[in-house]
Amino acid sequence: MKRIIPLTICLMMLHFGIMAGQKGKSEPAQNPVNRVSVASDTETEILAKMWIEGFRGKYPAAEVIALPSDEFAGADILFFTGSSSDRAGERAAWKIVVGRDVIVPVMSATSPFLAVISESGISPEQFGGILTAEGTPTWGDLLNNDDLSPVTVLIPDDITVVSALSRFAQSDPALVRATSSLSSAYIPAAIKSNPQALAFCRLADITDKTGRGFIDGIQIIPVDVNNNSRSDYFEQFYADYNSFSRGVYIGKYPKALCNNIYAASATNPSPGAPSDLIRYVLVDGQPLLAGTGFTALAPGEGMIRTDALVSDQALVTAGSGGRPALRAWLWILAVIVTVTSVAYAIYRLTSSGAEEIVSSRQKPSLAFSLKSLITPAGILFDRGHAWAFMEKDGLVRIGIDDFLQHVTGSLTRLRMKDPGEIVHKGEHVVSVVQNGKQLEIKSPVSGRIVMRNEKLTADTGIMNNSPYDEGWIYAIEPDNWEKESRLLEFPGKYIDYLKEEFARIRDFLTVMPGPGDTRYAHVVLQDGGEFKDGVLEEFGPEVWEEFQEKFLERSRQ
Repeated sequence: MKRIIPLTICLMMLHFGIMAGQKGKSEPAQNPVNRVSVASDTETEILAKMWIEGFRGKYPAAEVIALPSDEFAGADILFFTGSSSDRAGERAAWKIVVGRDVIVPVMSATSPFLAVISESGISPEQFGGILTAEGTPTWGDLLNNDDLSPVTVLIPDDITVVSALSRFAQSDPALVRATSSLSSAYIPAAIKSNPQALAFCRLADITDKTGRGFIDGIQIIPVDVNNNSRSDYFEQFYADYNSFSRGVYIGKYPKALCNNIYAASATNPSPGAPSDLIRYVLVDGQPLLAGTGFTALAPGEGMIRTDALVSDQALVTAGSGGRPALRAWLWILAVIVTVTSVAYAIYRLTSSGAEEIVSSRQKPSLAFSLKSLITPAGILFDRGHAWAFMEKDGLVRIGIDDFLQHVTGSLTRLRMKDPGEIVHKGEHVVSVVQNGKQLEIKSPVSGRIVMRNEKLTADTGIMNNSPYDEGWIYAIEPDNWEKESRLLEFPGKYIDYLKEEFARIRDFLTVMPGPGDTRYAHVVLQDGGEFKDGVLEEFGPEVWEEFQEKFLERSRQ
């Protein structure tokens, strides 16, 4: 009898919870807003008008009011660029990127210097030198050789472009010079006709009619952001439009040459016309950007931002929807508690009191946490997730740490340097590859490679199973071990650093475009908040590139 009473109470709670939920469902939801006011800054005025007309065509029942610029701060939806002088948009509580204004350096595909520049790129400092040169710059100045061929520098007669170039060159706008200044519309033809020239223009000026390709005969010049005279793996995104657009999206391209276009609001856009307008701009309105000199979002980026808009609205509705929303949450809570209680009561009624049998063979955990990491004593660690250990013969063995191999999961190949090559601390030393996706690892020390672990060429799994022992990568004759070893960390301090890294990787996976949304949560996190072992294993090369740029590169800072 004592067991039946709790079961009866639980069933009654379930009944009343369902009744309350049904009552809440029967109450009408809040009506959507069918009116929206829109304003824009000077730079986006034409674009905003085109978006409004396009939106009216798709949603004829919606009322859209275009406000003048002097009423900018009072509009429901604001459109503006990141360089706008009107700060009302910057102060808005809700803001989202809806387009970009990207400035690119370009040259002819028939240029005799294209092959060399594609391999090395041109650094921001070199670009700054030719943009502010008092005399006539030469190709030798750019390529660090004796070539005295003059560089013809073309820029548009556009103050917005000149301002961006001055920020890029870290110079006063008045000091930005060019061999010739001409209308943006003539730059593609001028570049094609002069293989000795390079130009700066908007990305939209060299985009073809499809909006997803470059004009034939023109190539974007790679920017050597590392200033190391070579095109590193994470800088290799200039070959086609989609790769370049993706590189801009994830932050690989210099920010001084990329000006975002924003939509903003004092609050999250209300359901109805305000949110429908933002959704239209993010998807159907993207092709209109090219017609005004701007650049559309990367492929798929608009849909991702639309998903974020839906999520934000769901949170607002749940928090401010009044009694219906409150009843719905109470109903869900009641059902969860009740079902749990019923299950427990049934278990108590049906159990015979037999002792629980616990298997002595427990399944190994696939969770990845601080407790699962190995940090052996005596080994020194670099914040780029490499390690170093000096042997008795004076050689320093290096490899990747346990944290990184847990993140990548099973590796399929390594791209290693050859014995005899010189490596420098903080520069690329090895690429770890998994089915075509790769990460570049930086060396924790400087010196000459004496030997490499040839076992890894046949079995990369050794690195996952024994990263500090059989999974070493190189033996290096160090150049300055005494000084550089002081910059590395002992295990105790490194564990504290790894605590911060777990927080950073959680943040990275939370904001990551596409796979970071809740639909992919089962791939990322285990119950209890632990990460799944091999957390990057099921993601594509774009995410690995983002991890390189936004996580590994910043780990060393």
